[in-house]
Amino acid sequence: MKKTRIVLVILIAIIVIVALFAKGKMQNSKIQYEILDVSEYKYLKYKEKENYGVIDREGNTIIEAKYKKIEIPNPEKDIFICYEDEEKNIVLNANKDTLFGEYDKIEPIKLVNIASTLCFEKSVLKYKKDNTYGLIDFNGKQITKNEYTSIENLQSTEGKFLVNKEGKYGVINLNGAKLVETKYDKITTDGYYNEKAKNIKSGFIVSETTDEGYRYGYINYEGKKFLDTKYSDIIRINNQEKVYLIAATNGKYGVYKENKQIMKPEYQSIVYTENGVLIIEKNKQFGIANLEGKVKVETKYTKIEEDGIYLYAQNQSENDVYDSNVNKIDMNYSKSVYETENEKYRITTLINNDITYYGIENNQGKSLVANSYNYIEYAYGDYFIVEDKNEKYGIINANGNEIIEVKYDLIQRIRNKNLIQVLTKKGNKIIIYSSKLKEVISMKNASVQNEENHIKVYNKDEEIYIDKDGNKIDDKSEIVKNDLKRKMPAKIGEYKKKQSSLDDAYYEK
Repeated sequence: MKKTRIVLVILIAIIVIVALFAKGKMQNSKIQYEILDVSEYKYLKYKEKENYGVIDREGNTIIEAKYKKIEIPNPEKDIFICYEDEEKNIVLNANKDTLFGEYDKIEPIKLVNIASTLCFEKSVLKYKKDNTYGLIDFNGKQITKNEYTSIENLQSTEGKFLVNKEGKYGVINLNGAKLVETKYDKITTDGYYNEKAKNIKSGFIVSETTDEGYRYGYINYEGKKFLDTKYSDIIRINNQEKVYLIAATNGKYGVYKENKQIMKPEYQSIVYTENGVLIIEKNKQFGIANLEGKVKVETKYTKIEEDGIYLYAQNQSENDVYDSNVNKIDMNYSKSVYETENEKYRITTLINNDITYYGIENNQGKSLVANSYNYIEYAYGDYFIVEDKNEKYGIINANGNEIIEVKYDLIQRIRNKNLIQVLTKKGNKIIIYSSKLKEVISMKNASVQNEENHIKVYNKDEEIYIDKDGNKIDDKSEIVKNDLKRKMPAKIGEYKKKQSSLDDAYYEK
């Protein structure tokens, strides 16, 4: 009997452990989410006699223009929120079927401070029932119960929502994961963003009201509390994926790595630099610490400033330059050095008689081009855009050889492409060079339209399409077609695009 009880206890313990593990795994999967991209504008609003309807890209009428307002949260999906007045709306699909009729109201969730026609959450909606709100997806699947007084976009993120319950705020995501309990008076994001994860891994600065004002704490993107709400200020160092926090207590700043204090709160200010070190201030004197909290230079300078890849420190008797490892280096105090997109090259500036001269060096500090130009900007590859003393532009390589003669009024790299645009005032001409700096076209009185994977160069007489590398392509090519799908066309049949605001556009005959 005793042996049986022991076995039973062990089995129950195993079941509990497995259940907890499964619950944790499920919660973790809900924390990760995907922000949808729109690759095609399939459905668009049109206006007729002050009412709105929906058309497709071919100009076919999908929903007749009989509504005071229509919102299309995701232009790839046939989910149309049609308002009969400011309060009453219905949701229709492309077959004009009424959707989500079991709820009192359906609303799109507007992204805060997004200046784009893609200004709504693209995969979820909020529903209202019994005067409270919850989330559903575009298929009508309920993500959360209607337990919130309000659900709004958490500025400035996508896929995270500020929810209110009984006057207190919390955070959920588009999977319904509860990231922050609804117990705070104010919540903001920490501003963390990277190209791969977007803002999915941004955390939360939470605050509660006390007799002394707001007191702040910190919760990471998974909902783990790192700092209690007892600080008068919290700032995240935002170019580090690891969470480093500068926090103030009683007017003095310290540093935390996640929830571990690595610098005591004894400084008037702490400023993170792009070099990856901290400028610290004590008694109006400045020093330098590394990101692990170790003071490398005592607070002995009256001023320390970051300029390019170096720190410049000054007091009455010293002008010193420090590198990112906080080593003092022997360098002209009037010289600055800046990284480029190409790790092989740096741009240098040297001030002489209050005039700034530009040059190029390699990543070992060896001068490649003397500081003799009015301006230098990295283009791509081994190429640099330069301006000479006569305010004329050209392109040189890293050895200083002219590739495009320095004689033009303006030269620019076309954004996100290895293409060069040359402008000449004489003759009002645009010249486009390929990625290999071979002239592709020259056109008078022209404009350039930059799309994701191609550009269009045009005037009133002709249009020429060019791919990312500078090859001429046909306007019927798949590159052009796919790029045009990603944006609202200027014209659809008899309809012309109208822009009422940066985040609202429609079509009219």
